Amino acid sequence: MNNPHIGLLVLWVSCLVFPVSVSAEKTLQMNADEHRMHHSSGPDIEASSPVSIGDKSSFQFVCPMHPQIIRDHEGTCPICGMKLVQQAFESGSESSQTIKIPEHAMPNMAKGLQQGFAIRTAKAQKVTLWKYMPTFGKVTADETKVIHVHPRASGWISDLTVRTNGDAIQKGELLYRLYSPEIVAAQQDYLQILQNRKRHGEKGQTLLHSAQTRLQLLGVAPKTLEQLSKTQKLIYKVPVYASQTGVVSQLSIQSGMFVQPKTELMSLTDLSTVWIEAEVLPLQQQWVKPNLTTEIRFQAYPGQYWESQIDYIEPVTDATTKALKVRMTLPNKALAFKPNMLADVIIYGGPKHNALALPMEAIIDDGETRRLVVQSAPGQFEVKTVTTGMQTQGLVEILSGIEEGDSIVISGQFLIDSESQIQANLNRFKGQAAPMSRHAHH
Repeated sequence: MNNPHIGLLVLWVSCLVFPVSVSAEKTLQMNADEHRMHHSSGPDIEASSPVSIGDKSSFQFVCPMHPQIIRDHEGTCPICGMKLVQQAFESGSESSQTIKIPEHAMPNMAKGLQQGFAIRTAKAQKVTLWKYMPTFGKVTADETKVIHVHPRASGWISDLTVRTNGDAIQKGELLYRLYSPEIVAAQQDYLQILQNRKRHGEKGQTLLHSAQTRLQLLGVAPKTLEQLSKTQKLIYKVPVYASQTGVVSQLSIQSGMFVQPKTELMSLTDLSTVWIEAEVLPLQQQWVKPNLTTEIRFQAYPGQYWESQIDYIEPVTDATTKALKVRMTLPNKALAFKPNMLADVIIYGGPKHNALALPMEAIIDDGETRRLVVQSAPGQFEVKTVTTGMQTQGLVEILSGIEEGDSIVISGQFLIDSESQIQANLNRFKGQAAPMSRHAHH
């Protein structure tokens, strides 16, 4: 006993394994011969007319590679040249996607189809899903600890102590000296007020404070101002000191250059703490939130890991990858983490209890819909559209479409889904052909 559904599925696998030009035609011929043998004991059936079985199913000839090619007689496919295969289909509604195996074919179904095509099933169960997402990131500088160095007055640079980008400097160390006529004039005004403040009484103290403020705003350091007050001698080359510990970047000057306040001389980046920027893909973005625990590893330090938390989530996604950037902060006192180092990041989001889940390989995703093949009864399969949720560690959450305890095909479901699509095409074309036939009769 043979069944056209099983024959067609065998044909699909044979087309994938053997060359189409030879083995596929042999398989088609064998299926056609077996089908004729199956009906040899009954009345003869002419290939030119469809055969009704209990007014519920009919036979047509369809191309196994191009299911839109349907004929009511034997022949070859005009697209690929393969021999058309006789196919039975339900005469029910077009939307039906149920594949039924007759009872007399059930032994062959259990042994031949399920074993030959490695069809495996699993029960849909409610489990605890852990929001666990491995991703990647890189080290970046903490932007809150970056300062840009500009001169406060126009002048000439001398005694520059940093020469290249990447030079490290400590807070309070000399960066350069600046000769500025504007600062020299401000010193002169300050010394004059300092010498005559007793003569001005209370007003002299106010004038002195204003002169000090002017020098500070021009970039004169407090210790330089103290030296000026003690010696009461002009300092023509005013020293400028580093306001924080950091690494020099964007260095744009050399000794002897003339600079203005709009000139950015360099940047100082404090690397005592760094940021780790990681990317979260769209499927996991729905559960990312601040303060989630993260684990960070570096290939440069095998066997070691550091824990942190998400402290910032960017409000927009990347225009190209649609990834969402999240940020963690790491202490870096030993300066072990360098900007642009790559990191492996694991984000832990906590458990989600009582989630209906299946192995991810059970999902058939064509880019528009997601489907499952459900074994509704022995020898009967049904294709159902489902809505999925979180994906983690090889499992996918099912939000709607099936119930707990349903038997889901997790291996070989693509062959059954293909058969279902052929069945739907046959029903649709039959529905289109019937009105045409009635019109021709009239």
